[in-house]
Amino acid sequence: MSTQVNPNRVGPFPFPKSDRNERKNDFSEVEQSYNLEQAIEEAKRCLLCGTPVCIDACPVQMDVRGMCEAVSRGDLKTAFVRISDTNDLLGVTARCCPQLQGLCEDACVMHWEGQPISIGMLQRFVSDWEQTESRQPDSPGGAKTGKRVAIVGSGPAGLAAASLLQRYGHMVTIYEELGASGGTAWYGIPDYHLPKNVIEYEIDRIKGRGVEIKTGIKIGKDLSLSQLLSESADAVLITTGAKDPIQIDTPGTDLNGVFDGYKFLEDVFVNGVQSYLKNPTYDLGNDVLVIGGGDSALDDARTALRLTKGNVTIVYRRTENEMPADPIMLDEAREEGVQFRYLADPKAYLGDQGKLSSVLMNTMKLGEPDSTGRRSPEPVRGQEYTLKCSAVLLAVGRGPNSFLQKQAGLKTGRKDSILIDDHYKTSLSGVFAAGDVTTGETLVVKAMGSGREAAQRVHEYLMQMEDQHVSFYERYYVERSYEKTIQGEADIEPPPS
Repeated sequence: MSTQVNPNRVGPFPFPKSDRNERKNDFSEVEQSYNLEQAIEEAKRCLLCGTPVCIDACPVQMDVRGMCEAVSRGDLKTAFVRISDTNDLLGVTARCCPQLQGLCEDACVMHWEGQPISIGMLQRFVSDWEQTESRQPDSPGGAKTGKRVAIVGSGPAGLAAASLLQRYGHMVTIYEELGASGGTAWYGIPDYHLPKNVIEYEIDRIKGRGVEIKTGIKIGKDLSLSQLLSESADAVLITTGAKDPIQIDTPGTDLNGVFDGYKFLEDVFVNGVQSYLKNPTYDLGNDVLVIGGGDSALDDARTALRLTKGNVTIVYRRTENEMPADPIMLDEAREEGVQFRYLADPKAYLGDQGKLSSVLMNTMKLGEPDSTGRRSPEPVRGQEYTLKCSAVLLAVGRGPNSFLQKQAGLKTGRKDSILIDDHYKTSLSGVFAAGDVTTGETLVVKAMGSGREAAQRVHEYLMQMEDQHVSFYERYYVERSYEKTIQGEADIEPPPS
């Protein structure tokens, strides 16, 4: 590594944050942006690797290297064109991707001897610049094919798929059962992490290119899957996400005051947090327990803290070392005053006259590894104890949204996920599926990657090109050579249809 390259990124690691004492009182954004000078300085740290492992680590093959090269010259237009080629939710993924956890920043070679390039911050800067200062023209789509695709679900997977299919020249309609589009990115990620205006803007861009989104329509109830195929679509892609809460048999879960943490987030954010604040529907009291150890548990806790200004404690049955949550979000929650109790697991929810008052807890210990390689928590006999509380939010995981596959009789796999083959085809001819509904809950950007891969297969099916499959790896990774990048020739047109 050249000694002339600064080993540490611009600004505090991992990014500048708003004051902890102020932000916990409202839903304003925590992460703070670079200015132009900082963005240019940070982009200059990029080594423009001949083999850009950062792109390989990105589920949507975003042109990280090309972005850094352009930003380092102050050419924000070129930077935007390069990264929006495969990612139409730039502002969303910039904020929601755990870049340091197995994604682009974790793969960055600068990580070996210092801090990785702040890819998420640079992506956010370019996205915010385009949104607030210089809206760029849409990329031209391919020649119209006359083919129609219906996408069920308007979450990240569906939006990413719709964007690619529109670029190929197909007519795309998305059907969304809720009144707002965006899926989990809309209702499951709090405003302090992802402001609603960011996702609204990026969805409007997708709609502006010709993608139609019909909200308030539940496929399988208001309109059948067979009707879609026979009346309005040549192919259907199901991207209904992960929504079924994991069922637990702990006694007392039916008490008033024990809530589904995922439904809680949806109810608070689906119509906008300001709308909820005008008419709150949850009486959480001042002592809230959140059960779980993932990102959603953290979001439940931080949201409850802002709504109640009371005591909020996350209860997790393993130790902090085993928590699957993003460590950065964990630190933010701790800064804001969320408390943590480890090696504890509810044995029973207790109450009086149907109202929750406390939780009987098992003290846990870590035993032998389970099927995933993680050490299994086991209760310690005789060490139960009681925690008083006014409300409990359950955030112990979600399985695939099973509604449509049950209604339509699609073949299913683990936890009622939609079973697909290597071509993203379901058991019903002309019907494809992608994203969390096929795998269970995952990252926004991984759902988007799955949606794009499925869209490619849908395109090849519609155009009778299934024996000519195009690899995104070749198109967006191998073909973006170092020489093209430094010569400013890496900007590629939409793939031919």
